[in-house]
Amino acid sequence: MGRPLNKRRFGTTNADNIRVRFHNGTASVNGAIVKQVGSKQFQCVDAAGVKTICTLTNKVDANIAAGDMSITIKTDAGTIGYVTKIAGRKITAKDASGAIVHVGKFNFVVNTTDAAAQMEEAGNTSTFTNSVDLP
Repeated sequence: MGRPLNKRRFGTTNADNIRVRFHNGTASVNGAIVKQVGSKQFQCVDAAGVKTICTLTNKVDANIAAGDMSITIKTDAGTIGYVTKIAGRKITAKDASGAIVHVGKFNFVVNTTDAAAQMEEAGNTSTFTNSVDLP
């Protein structure tokens, strides 16, 4: 599985948790990561508590199908991308057409000069009301 993602980034109990978009069996919904089950597979949970194992994909929110999930980032240049690989402290992100837009560090800070991609934040409530949603 390589270097797994730090568990402090899972859930919605505190700041700097990763917000995901995943298909919960009915629709594409906001969610958070519960646990990592493979290099690109995660168990995700939505606001209703529905848990689903999903595979990371570079699809826009509207195109997420059953078994898919996406993590949106924004580069220092303002480009929106979708994480295709995440390990430890580095990500690879592509745009919807498959072109690589970022390889490197990520954080949850709005900063256009830190060479790190801004990642969407799940927030600190189970309803995702304090989340950061990138366009």
